[in-house]
Amino acid sequence: MGPYSERKPAAFEMRFQMIERIFSALALSAVLVVASVEPVSAAGSWHLSGGGTASISQVAFNVEVLASGAAEGSFDCLMAGRSAFVLPAFGLAHVMHVHATPSAGSLSGTVLSFAGPGRLILDGNQQLDVHVRVWADSATQRFQLTVVEVGTMPVETMLSGQFKLA
Repeated sequence: MGPYSERKPAAFEMRFQMIERIFSALALSAVLVVASVEPVSAAGSWHLSGGGTASISQVAFNVEVLASGAAEGSFDCLMAGRSAFVLPAFGLAHVMHVHATPSAGSLSGTVLSFAGPGRLILDGNQQLDVHVRVWADSATQRFQLTVVEVGTMPVETMLSGQFKLA
């Protein structure tokens, strides 16, 4: 037997097996990352739907954003009852409800952003026309609402329910 036909040293085999395991783990990680990214509509529009209870509000999404940047649908955010601790900062005692009709939007990865006119209802008796901006990340289940005339709410995380991007 020549020198090249001899059995490889055990240390070499162990190193080769370790490298093989690392590449397998990297390949599996890549597959999982690709599989976890939600599909985007091939037609060039994206629909964000769902809702539930979030950190300080109850929220409902039904927003479609077209490839042109136009948007349609509805968005509702209600702060009442369990959210009462937020209301005094706005001089309110009972309810703050935001209803918006998106008119423009965009998608970046798993984050859908939209903006449009809305109606802000304060304690059930005062209604104001406002402008709303929202971003929602379907991967992290986090979102943030800005009422341009009032201010930006804290970033919220869904506690029950969920929203999805399709």
